[in-house]
Order: sequence, then C-alpha cells, then structure tokens
Amino acid sequence: MASESNQNRDALTQSVKNSLKKAEEIISGRKKTNTGLMVAGMTTSAASTLVAGITAVQGPVIGTGTEGWRIACIIAAVFGFASTVSTGLSQQLKVNDQVAEGNQCVSKLRSLDVGITTGSRNWEEIVKEYEEIAKMYPELIS
Repeated sequence: MASESNQNRDALTQSVKNSLKKAEEIISGRKKTNTGLMVAGMTTSAASTLVAGITAVQGPVIGTGTEGWRIACIIAAVFGFASTVSTGLSQQLKVNDQVAEGNQCVSKLRSLDVGITTGSRNWEEIVKEYEEIAKMYPELIS
C-alpha cells in the first residue's frame, strides 16, 4: 500500500514537472510571437509615417512628378497595410492575453513544484491544486 502511494506521488510529481516544462515552452513561443507582431507593427507603422513625412517635406524621393508621388503613396500604403495586419493579428489572436494567462499557470505550477520539493505542503492540498490548475489551463497541462 505504501509502495502504491509512493508511486502515485512520484507520478504526480513527474506530471507537475512535465506540465511546468510544457507550459514554459508554450509561453516562450507565444512571447516570441507577441514580440514579433509588436515589432512588425511598430516598424511598419514608423516606416509608413517616415515615407509619408519625407515625401511631404521634400517631395518624391523616388521618381519625379506625379509618378514619384504615386510611388511614395504606394510605399506608405503598403507599410500602413502591413502595420494594420500585424496589429490586427495580435488583437485577434489575443497573444498578449495568452502570455499573461500562461504566466499565471507557470507561476502556480512553480509554486506547486516548490511545495512538492520542499515537502512544505499537505499532499491532498497538492493534488487538489493540481486538479484545479489542470481545469483552468487544459491547453498548457500535459
């Protein structure tokens, strides 16, 4: 009976560690996605503004006359479109929210792991908390 109990504890301990590792990997990927979308949005927005501003002050840099203005407007519009798409994707995918939620899950799992490692928490409490974490963050728990 004690052997079975130890096996259950070992299995749960390993499950918590695996879940923590998986959640950290997922959140790391989502942070990279969030950063990429944010940098793309800011860069393309800045480029659009820069092209439009320089053209407004100096006139067309590429080409002359109507054709130069047309090229400048097309370039600014392409950058503006890319900025809008990047920002829209970030909003639609709710990457920022996913990162925040994932960080909460990782924090709870780390706390649980520390409680298991140090033996500072009641085993039934650990089981109950892990069940709650699994219910709250099923996509992050393995």
